[in-house]
Amino acid sequence: MLELFQDGGPFMYPILLWSVLSVGFFLERLYTYLRMRSESQLEEVTRDLNQQIVSGSSIEQLKEYCLRLGRMEGEVYGEGIGRFEHLSRETRTLEEMREELNGTIERAALGYCERYLAVISFVASSVVLLGLLGTVSGMINAFEGIAEKGLGEPTIVAAGISEALITTASGLAISVPSLAIFSYFSNRATGKAIEFEPYGHGFVDALLRRWQSTSAA
Repeated sequence: MLELFQDGGPFMYPILLWSVLSVGFFLERLYTYLRMRSESQLEEVTRDLNQQIVSGSSIEQLKEYCLRLGRMEGEVYGEGIGRFEHLSRETRTLEEMREELNGTIERAALGYCERYLAVISFVASSVVLLGLLGTVSGMINAFEGIAEKGLGEPTIVAAGISEALITTASGLAISVPSLAIFSYFSNRATGKAIEFEPYGHGFVDALLRRWQSTSAA
């Protein structure tokens, strides 16, 4: 394996780095999704948070609760509370606030689910180009060998062609699974964000009921 890597030439080093990035972010996404709460747990923590909102817990207490909650719900709801705190100091109608907060929650949830997928997509597309660069480099070396030694030294030509083929194969070997990883987690992200949406909207409604009662007082 080491000999094959060395025969691939200098472009094997960035290809190796790209493969590490792909595997690293795949493991990060896998760990994140394995730790995600089930829908019943999501319903439970949302109900608990909404009860705290209705009971009059301060914004700081709600933020602390979200920090303790962690994972997707803690991060998304924490961002929603921060946005609510900002909007409540502005002159906004109820519907404007609802639209803004729902949008904030939806974007935050999808952003959490899609985090680092752009890196995996970049690896999947760019590693092929790195392989092609290695191919071009190998062919240049092969033709330089022919120009210098003629066709009487087949080993020189073979080394260049070997470099070209190894980098191409390596690029494809990394690109295909990276693309599969991206497609899988992209679909999971969309599904999880849709699943989260009604709970996020319920959370927004609880915040707005609190805002209405405070404004009326």
